[in-house]
Order: sequence, then C-alpha cells, then structure tokens
Amino acid sequence: MKTNLRKKVSQAKEKFIDTKGYLSKEIQVRRLAKYANEIDMVLTKYNKKSCDETMMVKGPRKSCGETTNRKIHTEDLEKTVAQIAKGLGLNIDVVKIMGKHHDIGHTFLGHSGEWWISNVLEDYGLGCFCHNTLGASELIYTHKIYDEIIEKIKVHNPKVTPKELAKIRGSLWLIMDAINGHNGEMPDKIFIPKSTKTEEEFEEEMVKCYTTPKYDRKVKPATPEGNLMRLGDKISYAPLDMIDGLQEGMIRDENNQIVDVLDEDYIRILTKIGIAKEEIDMANTKKDYVQLIERIREIFINDVIKNSTKRKIQMSDEMMIRMGELIDLNNIKAVKKVVLTEDKQTYPPAIRRLMNEFKNIIIENGLLPRLPKANSDMKLNKDLEQYKSTPYEGFVNYICRTTPEEYAFIEKIVEEATKQGITEELTLARTYVEKRESYQDKQEIGLDYTAKNTRIKQYIQYYDKQLQKGNLIGYGEENLQEDTRAVLTSIKMGKYNPNYLNEEERIAIMIGAKYLATLNDTEFIRLLQETQIINDEQYKSLTRKYKDIPNLDDEVSEHENFKEISTMQKQATIKNKQQVQL
Repeated sequence: MKTNLRKKVSQAKEKFIDTKGYLSKEIQVRRLAKYANEIDMVLTKYNKKSCDETMMVKGPRKSCGETTNRKIHTEDLEKTVAQIAKGLGLNIDVVKIMGKHHDIGHTFLGHSGEWWISNVLEDYGLGCFCHNTLGASELIYTHKIYDEIIEKIKVHNPKVTPKELAKIRGSLWLIMDAINGHNGEMPDKIFIPKSTKTEEEFEEEMVKCYTTPKYDRKVKPATPEGNLMRLGDKISYAPLDMIDGLQEGMIRDENNQIVDVLDEDYIRILTKIGIAKEEIDMANTKKDYVQLIERIREIFINDVIKNSTKRKIQMSDEMMIRMGELIDLNNIKAVKKVVLTEDKQTYPPAIRRLMNEFKNIIIENGLLPRLPKANSDMKLNKDLEQYKSTPYEGFVNYICRTTPEEYAFIEKIVEEATKQGITEELTLARTYVEKRESYQDKQEIGLDYTAKNTRIKQYIQYYDKQLQKGNLIGYGEENLQEDTRAVLTSIKMGKYNPNYLNEEERIAIMIGAKYLATLNDTEFIRLLQETQIINDEQYKSLTRKYKDIPNLDDEVSEHENFKEISTMQKQATIKNKQQVQL
C-alpha cells in the first residue's frame, strides 16, 4: 500500500512539474509572437536556403525545375505546420518562424553531405556532425542573433521596457531548440514536448548532438510548436519524394524502364489514404501532380488536427500506417537511388581533403591563438591576403568572423567528442575481447575508417593483455574512466599517435567541417573544381541526370545511415500494423 501511495504521489508530482513547465513555455511563446516580424527579419538575413540545395534529389543530378529543393521544402513545411497550429490552437506566428528556418543548418547534397562530414570526424575520433545543431549553434554563437533581435525589437518598438526585453531574450532559445530538435527522419508515433527543459539543458543537447552519434534522434523540443516540426517535416517530404522520384526518372519497372506515372504500388497506398482513383488517373494523364500533393497533405494535416491536442501531437493509427507505407515505398523506389557509387568514391575523399587543407591553413599560419577574438582582430584579414582570389578566400573570410562564444563552443564539443569517442572505442574493444570475437574492420565504399579501425585494434591488443593477466575481472565504470583519461592525457601532452590528431589539429579540423557545411551544392561543386579535386570529365559524370542513366540500379550505392533509418521506418510500419490488428 505504501509503495503504491509513493508511486501515486511521485506521478502526481511529475504531472504538476510538467504542467507548470508547459504553462511557462506557453507564456514565453506568446511573448515571442508579439515580435515575430522582428525575429523573422533577423533569421532571414542568415538563412541561405536556396534552389541550389538538395532536398532528396541530388542537386547536380536534378533535371526538372519543379523538383523539390531545400527552399521549396522549407516554404512547404512553413505552410503545413501553420495550418496544423491553427487547427490545434498553437501559436501560428512562432510556428511559421520555426518551420521557415528549421533547415537553416543543412549541408550541401542533403543528408549525404552531413553523413560524409560525419565520417571524417568519426575517423579522427571527433564525434559526428548534425545539421540541426549547426543551424542553431551558428545563429547563437557565430551571428549572436539574440543581441541582434533585441536591437531590432528596440528599433521597431521604442517603448518596450528593459524588463520586457530581458524576458524576450530569455525566451528566444525556444526557437533555436525547435531548430535543433526538428529531426523528421525518425518513425515516431506520438510527439510530446519536453516541457521541463531549460535553456541550459538545450545548450547541453547541442553539445551532445556533436559528440554522441545519433543523439539528435533523441532530442525533444520544449514546446508543442517546436515538437510539431518533427511530424510536419514528414508530412511535407513524403508526397514530395514520391513525385520527385517520378519526375527525375528514378522509379523503374522490372525491366529497368522509366516509370513516368504513379504505378499500382502507389495507387494502392494513395487510395487507402483517401485519394479517389479518378484523381490519381487524372494526375497521371496530365502529368501534373500539384493538386494531388495538396490533397495528400490536406488529408494528413486534417488527421493530425483531429487526433491531437496541444500537448500531444499524433496521427490516427490508420493514417500513421499509410504515411509509413508511403515513406517505405519512396525509400525503395527512389530515395535509396539518390547516391551513386561514383558519388561515394568522389565526394567523401574530397571532403576529407578540403577539411585537411582548411586545417593546414589554420595551423601553418598560427591562427588558433587569434581565432577566439578573430571578429575584432582588424589585422587578421590583412595578414591572410595571400588567400584572396584563391579557392580558399571564402574559408578565410569565414574564420575571420569567429566570435569568442563560437570558439568556446568549438573547444567544448572537441573536448567532449574526443572523450566520448575514446570511451566508446575502448568499450567496443573490451567487448570483443571478453566475447572472444574477432574485430571486422568498419568499411563502406568511399569512406575511410583507417584511423578508427587501427585505434580499436590497438585497444583490443591492450585489453587482450589485461585479460591474460586477469585484470578484466570486475572491470567497471571507474576502470573505463581511468583508461579514457589515460588516452586523453596522452593526446593532450602531445605524445605522438598517428591515429589521433593533436589538440590544435582537432580544433582546426572541426572549424573546417563547420565552414564546409555552410556551402550549398553549387558552391561545393565549384570549390571542387577550383581546387582541381575533380576535373571536367568527372564533373560531367557527377552531373549526369538520373533519367539519363540506363541501368540506374547498377550504379546505386546506398548510405549505411540511410539503410539504418529506412529499416527502422519499415519496422515501425510493421509494428503499427500489428498493434492495429490486435
């Protein structure tokens, strides 16, 4: 009885704290809405999302002007979440800002660019890369938009009090939190905000997104408005991916012939969603799918509004299954075909080379001591004049804008990523030793894991010796932390280890990664040409259109990351079906 009573008291306390947090966030969001125009003006200044950035279809291979790019997607999401917000009574003004700018940190070549940058960082033992966090962190630490927004509000609202301005500033992180937590790739069924989250917890989440692989999948925004981005993202891209695959000639039949109309597989799903076959036939006849996309989106949106509350956003079980089936079919017919073997053989090594060249510019010019105050160092740009009118001018201009806050953030994520990476690799090595299993090198076409594989093998040798001495008996968390500290200390002391960059190099390589991620598809490809990483013949091949490739399936090379995400999505669809049947 006492146990049950304690449990009920604990649950009641948790509910009270959550409700208190929810009401507090609601007040803060309403406060931001009063100044939505000013906030949007500042964010728009730094939002470069354009027609030159990949959504699903790789920009260099895109053949149709109507095919979705990152700009089209963000505009579409803005409308989608605004409509849902209106139906649920959420704050439309703030939701539109979140939707419009949610992908502000997305890399060139879509998720491929993000994953390929991650590969380089992972091999160097430097964690991972997350476009969500790049967007939020650049706005906060590089552009210092909190200050800029407050100044903009003061100009447009001369009577606003210092007390009110302080409250506005203390609430702005909620928009950044939505950007950092918008991950729409995961097959979640119910979306509930983390109402008790604080600004400090949000900032810590940004660090973890850089240091812990796949951590971004766990992040839950603090507000219902931010939480809406995660489901709205899927509602936006699911029908667009379908039509993009069709228009770009990526969807083929069993004879590898291009399918230029929605086939029976799609018709079966769309009619279950609620689209009349006559509508599909008409769209197929006219080869015009704009109205069809709108109908699909409207059905999804109305279902969300019907089945959600402000604090719990979800679809009906039936519609969640149908959207899952649509995404699963898109993954099979189109999405898995966006990356070709030549892409993976060319781009990841190019990214690694560029990141190292950026690193060398920093190290060889002795720039690290100056970067913490680069934005106020009037001589820095002049001292780097030799890079003017070279392919590296953009990078030099970027680092010359480094703020003390941004540099401190980079130092922190490098420190934490290195520590986390050592711990994970030590744990993996010990597991292999304890299970008496042989380690198989991590491999993927075009991606280099040489340093990572070598480190793990070194750790395996170390633990194998410890096992023979009987030192692994009772090995616990304290032992693991001690081993991690030993490796970390060795790196910091500058002891030579060919499988780890030294401390300066690690910071420099991270800066190079962040700069590279700010480029769009066109800027990235141009950089490869200007640095002669690719020649004219390679450029011609890398920009072949999907529809012009006779045996497309033979040239496809899927990302391992994509395989994992698509498998999880498929499993979620199957699980949802089983639950409904029960």
